[in-house]
Amino acid sequence: MTGSTIRRFALGGAITALVAVGASCGGGSGDGNDSAGSSGSAQADGEQIARSNGCAGCHGQDFGGAAGPSWIGLAGSDVELADGTTVVADDDYLTRAITDPSADVSAGYSLKMPANNLSADEVAAIVEYINTLADG
Repeated sequence: MTGSTIRRFALGGAITALVAVGASCGGGSGDGNDSAGSSGSAQADGEQIARSNGCAGCHGQDFGGAAGPSWIGLAGSDVELADGTTVVADDDYLTRAITDPSADVSAGYSLKMPANNLSADEVAAIVEYINTLADG
């Protein structure tokens, strides 16, 4: 194979992977039945909901970042947005970032987070989970 053929295969594979991740992210039904069940632990519920909806595909298997920003140390931190402004990653910001991903895009990330069908309870559980990762 030539170098350009190898690059085309690599690019094709990368595009296929991004499409697959984007299709899986936010795949919840929105009916509130996607939660982790009766574990009773908000941390476990939020992590389970995030994983089952494909969030780890972009935010990293340990949520330490990848194609999307890290969740570790995010809650309470200053976040620079693509428009040059800075916001505090409080519960309102985190909720808005999940429910309306195009509202406040983080600087330095060209891959846009897809819309999702998460219920308000699922979003709240994910935000609570992100809060548990605040201390890194």
